[in-house]
Amino acid sequence: MYNPTEQEKEIFRQRIIKGAQLFDKYLFNKKFVVVTDNYDIYKVTFRKKEFLHLTGLSVNIGENLFYDLCKTGTISESNINNFQRHNRNTLMTKTTNIEKLIKFIYADASTNLILKDFVMSSAPNRPFPCAIENTKENMVLAFSRANNFNLKAKSLRKKTNNEVYASSHLILGIFSQEEIDTLANSIVYIKDVQSLLQCPNIDEHVSIEILQKFRELNKN
Repeated sequence: MYNPTEQEKEIFRQRIIKGAQLFDKYLFNKKFVVVTDNYDIYKVTFRKKEFLHLTGLSVNIGENLFYDLCKTGTISESNINNFQRHNRNTLMTKTTNIEKLIKFIYADASTNLILKDFVMSSAPNRPFPCAIENTKENMVLAFSRANNFNLKAKSLRKKTNNEVYASSHLILGIFSQEEIDTLANSIVYIKDVQSLLQCPNIDEHVSIEILQKFRELNKN
């Protein structure tokens, strides 16, 4: 077990505060529809209950309270346990990446890939339906099933050369959807609008109107 110093705890504290504030502003309470080049459609969510797990830290408070304290900047070093199940390097990486979490959705998605049926070595019999790989930042975010069609962000890790998955795919588009809406009606990223319009069942998840407007605005 790893026993972080007070200085290391403060580093973790500052990172998770920044990460939670970005998470709250850009990811929380939203659904994101991700469409791949083979026309798979994933609807992914970011829940505050999962934020603690994404940091990798062991703490002495509950998941929801942890998130709320991080978001408001009031989390303290005393909330971080003296003994951690992950080693120092792993926690330094995870807490660095928690500040970059929004890059899985909002960065140039041409640098990201969808990994279908992603498998972790620690749980070889429980594949994740999908993961997003950010090659530029050298990190992977895996999603587990939440309910019905939705997936939730569950595991944040450093990219290695040993990932196992069924197939990898480019991202054609990412769209955001508010909780109260039935369709995604805000564009985050589009690679090829014509291909998106040809995607079967796209109209069940994304407003066709915004795709058509995007096509009109980007005509040569």
